[in-house]
Amino acid sequence: MTLETYDIDALDDHTLKTFSWQPPEREPLGVVQILHGMGEHADRYDRFASACNASGLAVVSHNHRGHGNLENFGHFADKDGWQKVIADVLRVRQHIAELYPERPVVLLGHSMGSFIAQSFVKRHGGNNVAMILSGSTLAHRFQLYASLFVARVLAAMFGKRSKSKFLNQAGLGNFNRDFKPVRTDYDWLSRDESEVDRYVADPLCGGQFSNQFWADLAGGLLEISADKSISNIRHDLPLLIMGGEVDPVGGRAGLTKLAEAYRRTGHEEVTLTIYPGGRHEMLNETNRDEVTADIIAWIGQVLKA
Repeated sequence: MTLETYDIDALDDHTLKTFSWQPPEREPLGVVQILHGMGEHADRYDRFASACNASGLAVVSHNHRGHGNLENFGHFADKDGWQKVIADVLRVRQHIAELYPERPVVLLGHSMGSFIAQSFVKRHGGNNVAMILSGSTLAHRFQLYASLFVARVLAAMFGKRSKSKFLNQAGLGNFNRDFKPVRTDYDWLSRDESEVDRYVADPLCGGQFSNQFWADLAGGLLEISADKSISNIRHDLPLLIMGGEVDPVGGRAGLTKLAEAYRRTGHEEVTLTIYPGGRHEMLNETNRDEVTADIIAWIGQVLKA
């Protein structure tokens, strides 16, 4: 495995720290572009990328705005944050096209990254051969409208970069509820205590998020959760929707609703995989080797087809 780290210029004055894992001494069969989740960063996917490389797949991932760096942590932008995040994904995709011309690209989004992935594919779907949504859900639109309203009010009253305990508690505070007694605030991530401890010890994981971030996220989720929006994603795009059964972000119910929404809107190739007892980060779960093998096998089938 060869890992390179570099910066890509965004469309504004922002730079995107990017990681590229490539199989040594051979052209990759395809490329997996990973969009990481909220409160984490791209190089947490090193183990998964190594397994992909061993199967002949290159992997490219970048840190979203407000992630992977303590500066402006938890904040996309003062204005048009969601639009800028989607534009960043396109910039990295253009870089992938330069690195690996004519290689097929599979987009893998985890958690918040799965929401970004859907928004991106809606706008730029022709450049993807498949999409994988990990730890995702179909959000309740009424709750999203309420969250958007409250976040905008708090941003106007206290500042866009200010961080509200109320918003952060409402967004993340109840995720541990079903796992009591708990050792940490992040037991909901995985049954593997060493993985949870690694997350807790990482200064670039967890944290608090700005009022404007929550407004951007709610707005982005409103965009992708409507049937009309889902219908605008290519109907022949192979989709893998996967995650843990007891993941508080979606779990069995949320993942199933998301898969049903895609099937309802005419999507032809939807695979739903739910892992019994699994929590939020299936690539860091106790059965992560099984999950990794399943994802790589699914990608292999797509590339063959």
